[in-house]
Amino acid sequence: MSIEKRLQELARLIGLTSYDIKTYIALVENGPLTARDVAIKASIPSSKVYSVLHKLYRLGYVEIDDKRRPELFYAVSPLDVFSRIMQRFTDYVNSTKPLIDSLQLIYESVYKGKVTAQSELLYVVRGLDSTKELIMKSMGYGNLDIATPYIELLDHRILSMVEEVSRNNEVRLLVSQEIIDYIKDLPPRIHIRIRDKLFGGGFVGIGGVVLVIKHGMDYISLYSRQDYITDIAKTYFNYLWNSSEVLQR
Repeated sequence: MSIEKRLQELARLIGLTSYDIKTYIALVENGPLTARDVAIKASIPSSKVYSVLHKLYRLGYVEIDDKRRPELFYAVSPLDVFSRIMQRFTDYVNSTKPLIDSLQLIYESVYKGKVTAQSELLYVVRGLDSTKELIMKSMGYGNLDIATPYIELLDHRILSMVEEVSRNNEVRLLVSQEIIDYIKDLPPRIHIRIRDKLFGGGFVGIGGVVLVIKHGMDYISLYSRQDYITDIAKTYFNYLWNSSEVLQR
């Protein structure tokens, strides 16, 4: 198979056209050329040659000497082009990581019996609705520790689940003073304490750990199911819990 055909296979993967490949090969094989000469050597229409050359320039595959008249176009070293192509692949793969993490999170939630090892992910979301969805996933039906200065994280849906979990498990709820009126009517089986200074929120359940920070009007949350992160979160929660005030009901 010819070099051009092999390069055209690669071109399809990285969004280049046959004109792009022909132009680059012409510059590699013939050295610096004017746009007119590129069109002739690469056998592409003269009406297309400038758009192709400037596309390759933007991608870093071609250099331009615009001090010359007419301007000259140079091929960037094939090794340098290869490095740029690999970087584009790497950037694209990295950009898909949050999507893969999201799918893994859903998979581990649905296929509990099939997951033999926890994923090595630290899942990040922004926004109140996304944060509350993570909180619901983290709680599960086991012992639950919650610390929050944000009443928005204790809406009716979450509080209903907290009550349900507390029927058969220990639930500890640590809140700031401003939230007391919203949660004082929760069942006595839910242990509630007050602490004035809470830097952010945290939910530690059998489904994972969610750490929440409010940034302006937005929420930024971290989620993990890793045992060592869960242990750190529980240790810190116990520190806060032991130095807080019991709510008198």
